[in-house]
Amino acid sequence: MELRSRGTSLLALTLFAATAAGLSAQTAPTESVADIQNRHDRALVRELGEYLIRNPKAEDRDQAYAALFNKAIEHDWFAENQEAAERYLKDDPEGPVRALAQIIAVMAKAQAKQFPDALARYQELIQGLNAAEQEEFAVSFSETFAISAVVAGEVDVAAQVYQSLAAKFPESAAVRQKAETELARLARVGRPAPNVEAQDLEGKTVRLADFRGKFVLVDFWATWCTPNLVELPRLQEAHRKYHDAGFEIVSVSLDDTRTAVVDFVKARKIPWVQLHNATAGVDLIDAFGVSSIPASYLVDPQGNVVRLDLRGGALDEALAKLIKTGG
Repeated sequence: MELRSRGTSLLALTLFAATAAGLSAQTAPTESVADIQNRHDRALVRELGEYLIRNPKAEDRDQAYAALFNKAIEHDWFAENQEAAERYLKDDPEGPVRALAQIIAVMAKAQAKQFPDALARYQELIQGLNAAEQEEFAVSFSETFAISAVVAGEVDVAAQVYQSLAAKFPESAAVRQKAETELARLARVGRPAPNVEAQDLEGKTVRLADFRGKFVLVDFWATWCTPNLVELPRLQEAHRKYHDAGFEIVSVSLDDTRTAVVDFVKARKIPWVQLHNATAGVDLIDAFGVSSIPASYLVDPQGNVVRLDLRGGALDEALAKLIKTGG
């Protein structure tokens, strides 16, 4: 809104304010701050890409590529910027922003579900790192890539990621612990889920074995975990869509207080089983080997863990296939 001049009358300003207030009360904003930032970032990436095509030998080309790749990574715009990344790697294979280009190349392959190619590119990236100085980066990116593989059901690929990471940093106790923890969790796929017995928010006994014959998503979450809150509408839709076909959800909250969970569940009318880990009578985190959230385990009708960390559209995709085929 453009400000009026100082000579505007008080009556005019009052009428304008009243009209504006009425309009804002009647119409919801059509665009959020995130939408505006997203639009501007897309424009920036597009303009940088065009600049680099027009000026392939520009003195500031590395600066331009760095800005482009950083924005692409920030927003997960891997596929649409794969061409730029591949061009950089071909033209300047030892360039200063090589690692950023490699990240985009790896994740673009992962988004396309070309995981053997993605793994090969990942291993090339890891082997090219300076072990002493780039451990934190290696751990962070390895986890990102491994998560994408797990969500897609490529558990073997994720396991190879952590094995490669541990081999690259053999002297790091932190990396060794991270790899061992994640590999142990991945190894749960194909094995029986823990036969736990716990108390729900109402004090009723819940046994995972009682859900035999159904697909059960054991979902670890917290009211303070933003990624969990983002996934909640998808869980609600999956429960609505597949519950009658034999799908159940058992949520395990990691909140400090039981009250926070009760209030949250009541306000949002969440219909499935809710457990509060601290008051459930059993440590479900330890039982399932959870090291961070979000974390979820899809258990089949026979009681075996068949998938981990189904996020985004992966949950609906998996359930549509499994329930239709009977597992």
